[in-house]
Amino acid sequence: MKIYLVLSFCLFGLYLSAQRTYSSINRLGIGADATFLQLESDQVNIESETGFAGYLETRGDFNRYFDMVYSVGIFNHKFNVEEFQSTETIDMSVIGAEVKLLLAWRVFGSPYFTIEAGPAVMVNGEFKIDDSDLSRFVGTTDPILVSEFEKTNPININAVGGFSAGINNVRITAHYHYAFLDSLDSQTVSGSDVDGKLSYVSAGLRLYF
Repeated sequence: MKIYLVLSFCLFGLYLSAQRTYSSINRLGIGADATFLQLESDQVNIESETGFAGYLETRGDFNRYFDMVYSVGIFNHKFNVEEFQSTETIDMSVIGAEVKLLLAWRVFGSPYFTIEAGPAVMVNGEFKIDDSDLSRFVGTTDPILVSEFEKTNPININAVGGFSAGINNVRITAHYHYAFLDSLDSQTVSGSDVDGKLSYVSAGLRLYF
């Protein structure tokens, strides 16, 4: 419920921002991406699976050489975590939302290809795990109870970079999203904190109206 409240607030902010930066080529768009989650941690091993994200965004002409992109996305990342002292894996996922503001540089002086970068705020829930797996353990050298591992920090600050290509109404995009803050809020069986930073790659399509 908290995620949906935050998302509603972000959507309202997106609308206001779009109105303030309105130009003759300001466009409202929708989009969908495939996502591939990564976790930087020495304490667990994960394998990325294909997740998905949906977007509502505006893209406007900032000046002759740059576009500005405001975007709100809802994601469902999927991944597997290796069980402690086993080759078996446990399926997990995480649902959340990301709000980003990107400056898009028109590399060749036209909007057909742009390099894009900017900040983002990410809000996410705990890892989603099947109840039958909660009593199992994950970890590399120090076991972590799965019911403990599912705990996460709900807010993070991301850096986003990538590119998009296409025409005014249709574009393909690819971005890398890196979280600066520790994403995990769990402990090992021995009481040590579990550290790890989330990042993910997204690639997909945008349609503007």
